[in-house]
Amino acid sequence: MTTHLLRPIIVLIITAAVAPASMQALPQAGQPIPPGRRAANDATRRAEQQVEPPAAPVTQQATATEVVQHSNELLSLAQEVHADAERATQGVIAKDLKDKLKRIEKLSKRLRDELALQ
Repeated sequence: MTTHLLRPIIVLIITAAVAPASMQALPQAGQPIPPGRRAANDATRRAEQQVEPPAAPVTQQATATEVVQHSNELLSLAQEVHADAERATQGVIAKDLKDKLKRIEKLSKRLRDELALQ
């Protein structure tokens, strides 16, 4: 190897060897935390420790009549959607079809929750 290539490598090795020792000798220079900010940080930490975990959601148990009403409404909507789908094959789409489908989703979710099905 030529000397002009070795010189940067030697400088790099010496710098790497000396750098850790010189870094330990330098004191950390930083700004002190103002007393007001320190008090605010402490108050925030205390408040975060005192926070109660969220309460479990309260689920209302549905009565048997409500379950039957919801299932009857779901059946009725399903029959209407079936009829609307048959009309759609003929080129006629009901304008409230989307609303009926959304209502079916909500009712099925409610029934699933009421019957505690997961």
